[in-house]
Amino acid sequence: MSKVAKVKHVDYTSSTARALDLIGAAAQLPRDTLLIIKPNLTNSSPPPVTTSVDAVEAVYSYCRRHTQAEIVIGEGCGSGRTPDVFARLGYVELAERHGIRLVDFNDSPTVSVQNENALQLKKFHIPKIVIDAFVISVPVLKDHSFTKTTVALKNMFGIAPSKFYAGGWNKSKLHSPSTDKSVVDVCLYKRPDLSVVDASVALKGSHLSGRSVNTGCILASFDPVAVDAVASELLGHNPRRLEYLTLANGLLGSMDDVQIIDA
Repeated sequence: MSKVAKVKHVDYTSSTARALDLIGAAAQLPRDTLLIIKPNLTNSSPPPVTTSVDAVEAVYSYCRRHTQAEIVIGEGCGSGRTPDVFARLGYVELAERHGIRLVDFNDSPTVSVQNENALQLKKFHIPKIVIDAFVISVPVLKDHSFTKTTVALKNMFGIAPSKFYAGGWNKSKLHSPSTDKSVVDVCLYKRPDLSVVDASVALKGSHLSGRSVNTGCILASFDPVAVDAVASELLGHNPRRLEYLTLANGLLGSMDDVQIIDA
């Protein structure tokens, strides 16, 4: 059974801590492995197009209280330059305040890996830094023009370096021929170890220019398929009709037996 915490959003600090406590996150955080917090910073637009810096700070603060592991924030933006996006959205100030290293996956050293079981990305260029790291996916909840929703799993597109996957925009090659299959493949190479979804205010209709919807909660789970299914339902979708989730089900996690822990 996969557990998904669903906590009413009161403020980021208390609600995030409550959600993580409900799934026993403190005991499962790494003690000596690099921990990467991965927000969704697809561009420099403010939340809910992108993950609020306050949401990421809440996750960082929780982790810092419970582990001495090195914690960094990593992203490879979908358009523009990642350092500029970090600066525009307040992440540079956050990093300076806490002494956190910011990592640009679009410009990180990479290795080429292979997986014959991948649906279409049989080879993948992956940043070396993420391979053995404990990755926490911290997306904002949004509808998406290609995959219906974008939550914890699709957020991992950010690890794909733009120098290999750029076309019309930084990750455009991942969207052809099937964005849904690329979501699964990227996560076959690096699945999030933990996910914290900012579903306080979601974006309905489009991932870049939709309308804000007050969904009013924070979600947390060690199962990215389960949390994506629960999150997608908040936006009115049947997760069993979302291709990326049906492809990922049983492979990257499960939406077949989900326990929602409300608080």
